[in-house]
Amino acid sequence: MNPRLRSASALVLAACLAARGARAETNPGVTAAPILQMPLGARAVGMGGAFTGVADDASALYHNPAGLSNLTHREVTFMYLKSFSDQNVEFIAAATPLQLPGFIGDGYTALGTSVLFSQNGTIEVNRTNAGGQLIGTQSLSAGSDFVASFGYSERIAHFEIPTKNEDVTFHHYMGIGTKWIRSTLAEQYSASTFAADFGYFVRVPEWRTTAGFALQNLGGDLTFIESGDPLPLTLAGGFAFDPALPDSILTRRDTALLIAVDGEYLSRERQWQADVGVEYSLLRRHAVRLGYRLNRDAIGLTFGFGTAWNGIEIDYAWGLTSALSDTHRFSFTYRFGRVAAQKREMKQRPFIERMPDREELRGIEEQTPVPVDPPKRRPRREPRGQGAAPGWIY
Repeated sequence: MNPRLRSASALVLAACLAARGARAETNPGVTAAPILQMPLGARAVGMGGAFTGVADDASALYHNPAGLSNLTHREVTFMYLKSFSDQNVEFIAAATPLQLPGFIGDGYTALGTSVLFSQNGTIEVNRTNAGGQLIGTQSLSAGSDFVASFGYSERIAHFEIPTKNEDVTFHHYMGIGTKWIRSTLAEQYSASTFAADFGYFVRVPEWRTTAGFALQNLGGDLTFIESGDPLPLTLAGGFAFDPALPDSILTRRDTALLIAVDGEYLSRERQWQADVGVEYSLLRRHAVRLGYRLNRDAIGLTFGFGTAWNGIEIDYAWGLTSALSDTHRFSFTYRFGRVAAQKREMKQRPFIERMPDREELRGIEEQTPVPVDPPKRRPRREPRGQGAAPGWIY
């Protein structure tokens, strides 16, 4: 092997081993960019990551882009994670509902964008001379990841189905997200690629139920030296249920209970995973959350809480790992500029339906055209004493 390539391979291997802690909350395996499998948002993590069927805040761009249409306010959120392996993760997202009809013409359009940055600790690299003697030690960053995302969603259809007791309304949403991913190893090698996420979300208010599906990380490989590693292609599905609570001291009008369940299939690893979470909110301001992540090598039990006041929401989540170590996440969210549902409807017929009907076209075709007399032209007079110039046309 080429000595330079051997040295490069050794550095990459050391960086991967040092960054192994970054994979502790994901699935170690054959894929690149493990940061794409890490749950984001303290609220979602407090519920065990079961957020595909909830997706009702700015972090929906990461979990299920179709959930952006659930937003009622403009939002900006920031999350910070400090893990046991000296890994630091920072995530910032912004999203806004729009007052536009959308491509389908059923309204409830929304935009979102986010930036995710991860620093995976440091490694010590020993430098030796030709005789194998140590000449120095250098501290390098084990690796880092940067992800920039942009997404859009809208309602594609809504209709009522009559039942024995009441009419049930189904609201269907679709969303798409694009992302640019850049990863570095040992401060010397980098790779980048593009990927896309696709999401679907359905809301049934009469049943107090929501559900969602998402196809995540559909894109190219990350290639550092010679061969590339694929992104963690994931198919996720989940549902959430907000049951009506009986009247009691602990279940007043302003309290709510949310139960969420997610299932994920990691295509490259051929592995199934599941997440279960609950959230109990008091006075619509304070919340306590509990969750568990199933069939994972590391993190399992999660716990969190949050409080909101005047558009400001602060959330915290704690996670237990298989090494009996823990992770802490803090999120800060600011909501402003509420957009009323009446303004979000913005209904109009799709373009294909706005074209003239066949009967209208037939009426236009049957109209008798009105004849128009051609304009009279004055005859051209030749100048006196001169003939026509050669080549001129009169």
